[in-house]
Amino acid sequence: MSDRAVQDDVIRYLADARVRARQPHDAPIPAGEAVKATQFAHFLARRYYRDRLARSFRYSRRFRRQTGRIAEEVVDAEEFDRFLSQCVMGSIESAQQVAEIARTHLSAVPEPGPWWQDLLVYETAYFLQAATAERGTVTDQPSRGVSVVCRRFAWALPAMLPRLRAAEAIDNDLRREVTLLFSRTDTGRIYVVEIEAMMEKVFRAVDGRSSLEQLATRAGTNLPSTKEALDALAEIGAVKIL
Repeated sequence: MSDRAVQDDVIRYLADARVRARQPHDAPIPAGEAVKATQFAHFLARRYYRDRLARSFRYSRRFRRQTGRIAEEVVDAEEFDRFLSQCVMGSIESAQQVAEIARTHLSAVPEPGPWWQDLLVYETAYFLQAATAERGTVTDQPSRGVSVVCRRFAWALPAMLPRLRAAEAIDNDLRREVTLLFSRTDTGRIYVVEIEAMMEKVFRAVDGRSSLEQLATRAGTNLPSTKEALDALAEIGAVKIL
């Protein structure tokens, strides 16, 4: 094997708990080092998710004195120890598991306001972009990005976040529905954009199997508008197009 191949095997061994479970006698490390390798893998995973939780749940962190909790502390909890035994670092499945642990942790507190759950959903969706590295499979037809999330919120989060940064009150003038799309490009750039009804219809019609004509029919739009929407979605990583 080449040095690069050995390096890839070691990285895969450290990042994927399933590989470590399958290869106790065929690991790409010296014999007798499996225990140390597992400890190091757990250290890497904790650091990886702690960093992304801290960056993604930074607005809820502002209420730490009131709630007594922050998202990144879940990596030191017993439930996270169980997660490490099946963690595939950077996968969407593992990101979803960690996101649910963090969201549950921050939901079990006296809520700072009626908008609290919307804020946690926002931060959870952002975390999925920050903690997912896999690219997924590109099909012959338009398909969705691995970590993309499209959610409708009861509160205007794009207008709320600047107020939270400025420690300003959140009033009922921000209680209005918005639809936000969270996506990540292959280069790791994260987007959070507010989309209109037509764009949402096109996005939700994408299933990896339907042609442009079929998507236009399902979304109730004409071909030029559908193509324009798909191109815009592809630019931000929400949709994959060959």
